[in-house]
Amino acid sequence: MSTASRLQVIALVSLLVGGWTHPLNAQEGSALEHADSARASFERPPGSHSADWVDVVEFPLKIIGYPLDILLVRFPGWLAASLTAPRPPNFLTRTYRDMVEWGLKPAIRSTIGPRSAVAVELQFNRYRPFYLHTAVSRRLSQRHRAGVVLGDDRRWLASELKWQRHSELPWYGIGARTSKADRTFYRRDWFDAAVRGGFAATPKLAFNAGVGYENNLIGDPVLADNSLFDQVDPDTLPGSRERTEYLRFELAGNVYLTRMGDFQQRGVSLGVAGIVFRGVGGTESDFHQFTGFAQGYLPVNDRQLLALRLVTDITRGDAGEGTPFFRLASLGGSRSNLGYPSNRFRDRDMLGLMSEWRYEVWRELHERTRAEVFIFFHYGAVAERLGEMFDSSDFWNASYGFGLRIAAPTMLIGAAYLGFNPKGEGITAGIRGAWPF
Repeated sequence: MSTASRLQVIALVSLLVGGWTHPLNAQEGSALEHADSARASFERPPGSHSADWVDVVEFPLKIIGYPLDILLVRFPGWLAASLTAPRPPNFLTRTYRDMVEWGLKPAIRSTIGPRSAVAVELQFNRYRPFYLHTAVSRRLSQRHRAGVVLGDDRRWLASELKWQRHSELPWYGIGARTSKADRTFYRRDWFDAAVRGGFAATPKLAFNAGVGYENNLIGDPVLADNSLFDQVDPDTLPGSRERTEYLRFELAGNVYLTRMGDFQQRGVSLGVAGIVFRGVGGTESDFHQFTGFAQGYLPVNDRQLLALRLVTDITRGDAGEGTPFFRLASLGGSRSNLGYPSNRFRDRDMLGLMSEWRYEVWRELHERTRAEVFIFFHYGAVAERLGEMFDSSDFWNASYGFGLRIAAPTMLIGAAYLGFNPKGEGITAGIRGAWPF
C-alpha cells in the first residue's frame, strides 16, 4: 500500500471514531456556546410594570384633565364633524332656496330707520329691473317701496315710489346743550316719489341728479307714551301737526381717489350735494340743504389702517316758515357720531369729525374674509351757524368706543360696535351691513 493510501485510511478511521473535528466546525461550535451563555445571563423584563411614583402623580392629573379633554378636544371635534358632514338640505333650507330662485327673498334688517329696531323684509325681484320690497320692524316702523333700476356702473337711471313710517323718532330740542331727560317722541309718515340718474365721467368722477315729490305728516308716536306734543306747543315747531308737501331737486358730485385691495382701502374720496325744497299744495315753506364729506385712508401696514372722515350739513330757510323741524341737520348715529343715538343733537348746521383705528385679528385660511377690531373717537357739533361752533367748546360733543368688522378683500360684509359718551347718557350699540366710511 502506498503512503497516500495509508493516509486516506487513517483519516477515515479518525472521522468515524469522532476523534477529529474540522477547524471551521470547531469555531462555529464555540461561537454558539458563547451566545447561549450570554443569552442565559440576560434578565428578562416582567410581563407588566409595577406602579411607581410617576403613575401616582399622573393619575389625578388624568382625572382632572379628562373633562377638559372632552370640552376642548373631543366635543369641538365632534361638533365640527357634525356641522361639516355632508347632508341633504332640510325642509326650511329647500323652501328658502326655492323662494329665492323664484324671485321672492325674505330678509332680516338690523334697521329701516331711526329707532326702528330689527325688521323683517320681503323682497320681490322676479321681474328685474322692477322690484317691490316691504318691511315692518319690531317697533312697527314700516317701509314699502317699488321701483325700476336701469343701467350699469357707468350710467344709471332709477325711479321709486315709497311710503315709510318712522314710528318713534326722538326729539331732544334744538341746540348742542339739550338733555336726554327732555327726550320725547313723534311719528313721521312719509310718501316719496323720485327719479334719479347718474353717470361716471371718469372712473374717479361721478355725478348724480334727481327730482322728487314728498308728502309728510307728523303725529304722535305709535308705541311710546311720551309724545312730543304733550310737551311742546306745535306752533313753535314748523312742520308739525300739519301735512307738508315739497318738490325736491337734487344734485351731487363725488371724486374717488381711492383703491381697494387686500382688505384695505387707500387714498381719499370727496363728495358734495345740494338739495332744494319748494313747498307745494299750500305748504308755505322753502328751504335748501348743502352736505359735504371728505374721507381718507392711511394703511400703517398690511394689518392696520387709520380712517378719517369729515362731514358737514348746512340748512337754510328761503321763504315762509323755512326749514321744518324734522329736516334740521343732526348729529349722532353711524353717519356722524357713533357714541350718540341718531338725531341726538339738531340745529341748522352740523360738523362731524370721525376717526377709526382698524386692526386685523383673524384671516380665513384661503384669504376670502378677515375680521378686524376697531377703536373710534368722534367729535362733532351743531349750531345755528358753522362759525358759532368755534366760539365755545360747549357746542362740541365727543364719543368713543370699539367694534368688530368682517370684510371681504374688496368690500365690507358687516360691522358691530359699542359706543360711549362722557355725558353719561348710556351705551349705544348697533349692527350694520354698511358703513359710512
